[in-house]
Amino acid sequence: MARITRRGFAATAAVATGAAVTGFPYVVRAAEEAAILGLWDFTGAYADVGPLMDVGAQVALEQVDYRAGDVKLRYVTRDGETKAGAATRRAEEAIASEKVGYIIGPWSSGVGLAVSEVAKNNKVMHWFSGGTEDISGKRCHRYGFQWAANPWTAMDAVLYAFRQQNANARRLYLFVADYAFGWSLEKYVGNLAPKYGMEVIGADRHPLGQREFSSYILKAAAKNPDAVFMINFGLDAVSAARQLHSFGLIPKVPLIMSWSAGVEELIQLAPEIRSNVIVGTNYYYTADNPVSKAFVEAYRKKDKQGNPPGYAPAAAYSLAHMTIEAIKRAGTANVQKAIQSIEGAEVEGLVGTIKVQASNHQSIRPYFVLKTKTPKESQGPLDFGTIIHTSSTPQPKELNECADIGKL
Repeated sequence: MARITRRGFAATAAVATGAAVTGFPYVVRAAEEAAILGLWDFTGAYADVGPLMDVGAQVALEQVDYRAGDVKLRYVTRDGETKAGAATRRAEEAIASEKVGYIIGPWSSGVGLAVSEVAKNNKVMHWFSGGTEDISGKRCHRYGFQWAANPWTAMDAVLYAFRQQNANARRLYLFVADYAFGWSLEKYVGNLAPKYGMEVIGADRHPLGQREFSSYILKAAAKNPDAVFMINFGLDAVSAARQLHSFGLIPKVPLIMSWSAGVEELIQLAPEIRSNVIVGTNYYYTADNPVSKAFVEAYRKKDKQGNPPGYAPAAAYSLAHMTIEAIKRAGTANVQKAIQSIEGAEVEGLVGTIKVQASNHQSIRPYFVLKTKTPKESQGPLDFGTIIHTSSTPQPKELNECADIGKL
């Protein structure tokens, strides 16, 4: 006779009992599982933020005990390397080998656009957070979603807040990261500046990973701007700010970090460098809502220095949170049903109420603008600034290039 284990006997007894009670064979259904890929940059130009984003996503998953309702969640990661080729290959591999149905990340907008095509072709849900308008614009599709504010919304908020603080400012000089993220924001700064009585008097585009800004700074200084308006990110932004200070251009004139990582950038700048800065960001850790407060507490326990989260880990948390919410609302791991469940929905998230536009999958949510504090104003080493403005004003419909979101 075949050996019957105690566990096997119990399972057999359960089936027999079910059949006796109902009169029909009792079927034990395995719980559904959804595999989520965190595609982060552990190497390459954004290697400094990849591990932080991984932690942010983990916090979101731990808060729900790796479940979205009755669906089990399995989290896997791959290194996107801040390269489109590497990121798309690894996304394809994870879809094939890990049965991934959901992708969150990566960080670079250019790489994100490439991954978005992988998601579309494989019918995989993709949540992204970056500065390009194309995810919810001319390259929109049913499988792609954008959590970050639309570039128009962000630049309108920053220019408004800057003008409120600097009534006599007229002339802006731009430093622009030369890829999809920078191009989108640069376009809207040029379009919106006249609305606030300002003009762009010069712009220099620089490659991702730029560390030497002296030639750009000399050109900017020669134009005598009323502010240096930066459209770059991470170590690029930190390097530029430090050198602008070394050349004496700031804080004599204000610095605008228009799409900032927030904490992760500001903590690397000496107090005298960040004493006259307007900072636009998709998240700041003093956001006053229950989701944000719980996230900040959990994240700081995981951070080795106990630092609060900036935009990068907050974005990863939110990408995971929105994915979990879609699966939970659908009540199934089925990707198409999860997509339909979140289209047009309102979700209470990290930045407050988030509405997912069904027409283009752009999230309508607040964008934050801070004014940094001087050393005398600061209440501690992590008290970088005060939120002076938030805006969730959507991009005007006539400017959006998502002509047809398409079919599932």
